[in-house]
Amino acid sequence: MMQTHQNPVYEYIHSADQDAVTPVHHPVIVVGAGPVGMAAGLDAAAQGIQAVILDDNNTVSIGSRAVCYAKRALEILDLLGCGQRMVDKGITWNLGKVFFQKDQVYSFNLLPESDHHRPAFINLQQYYLEEYMVDQIQQSENLQLRWKSRVTAVEEKDNRVEIRVETPEGEYSLTCDYLIVADGANSGIRKMMGLESSGQVFQDRFLIADVVMETDFPPERWFWFDPPFHKGGSTLLHRQADNVWRIDFQLGWDADPEEEKKPENVIPRLKAMLGEETQFELEWTSVYTFQCRRMEQFRHGRLFFVGDAAHQVSPFGARGANSGFQDTDNLLWKLKLVLDGKAPDRLLDSYNAERVPAADENLLNSTRSTDFITPKSKVSHTFRDATLLLA
Repeated sequence: MMQTHQNPVYEYIHSADQDAVTPVHHPVIVVGAGPVGMAAGLDAAAQGIQAVILDDNNTVSIGSRAVCYAKRALEILDLLGCGQRMVDKGITWNLGKVFFQKDQVYSFNLLPESDHHRPAFINLQQYYLEEYMVDQIQQSENLQLRWKSRVTAVEEKDNRVEIRVETPEGEYSLTCDYLIVADGANSGIRKMMGLESSGQVFQDRFLIADVVMETDFPPERWFWFDPPFHKGGSTLLHRQADNVWRIDFQLGWDADPEEEKKPENVIPRLKAMLGEETQFELEWTSVYTFQCRRMEQFRHGRLFFVGDAAHQVSPFGARGANSGFQDTDNLLWKLKLVLDGKAPDRLLDSYNAERVPAADENLLNSTRSTDFITPKSKVSHTFRDATLLLA
């Protein structure tokens, strides 16, 4: 497989906090330097809050991953200083088309009105967004991003949170007023605190192939049910930056993930779809399953869970990273008011009261989409196909 994009590797830097006799205190510490964690840190800095982001890795994500960014997310990223670079680099799209077998059955325009500042969606590989966010963090005086810093212990005390951080040079401790947990769907801190996230596991597998090719396909989102080139399954196609096209194939629950993502098995699927004459190269492949689940509460004392650490949705509908940005946008201004003594602590309860129902709305629609795309019985499959035929 070719690699058109080389991920930067960031340097681990020794922090003066590691030499302190007693744990150094910061108003806000964020755990996790994915898009949502960095959004939390950038928002804190924009509010004038001194903050630290800790991440156990030292590079951005591998592969396209979260690829669709919605209008509201772009507006939030504008406030954080990254929106324009996203739009300049990304592929703007408003139109989508749905096909059943050989026929187009439906099309939609997500932004029928003109003169909006931002498009309905852009497509951009997640690693670009993360790079732009790192660049923005490096320009901030209120924000530090510490690589190779894994949180190994969390203890909430009367008026602060104390954490233990493992680095290549050894361990040290920090304290903070509030800890924002953005360490992803398999949150280590959630497990560390004995907290659970519950919901539905979808018994299906999907292949992602990022394909580099020159083509005259328009920048639209195309989705096929039971196409002739992938009988019995569904397929998704949409364009990203650098002539990279994201293609998803439904594989079924019995598929072997390791076998399916081998180039010798991926390439025949792509040739059946794109045609034998189409020239393309693979940039990245992955096989994924997914869950729709959430924590019961997103606030636990001085800990606030955001993004996938708090709620996880299926990728259909692009509600993952987009809703995570809305979490941080909801939370940080409230933390600022409370830290400044301008609002009582109970204001922070509104984060949970507002974002839990928002997560439920996303889970509901994401689950409905997934159930339609992956029918679980012959009867539901018959109803699904009848709906498409009637469309």
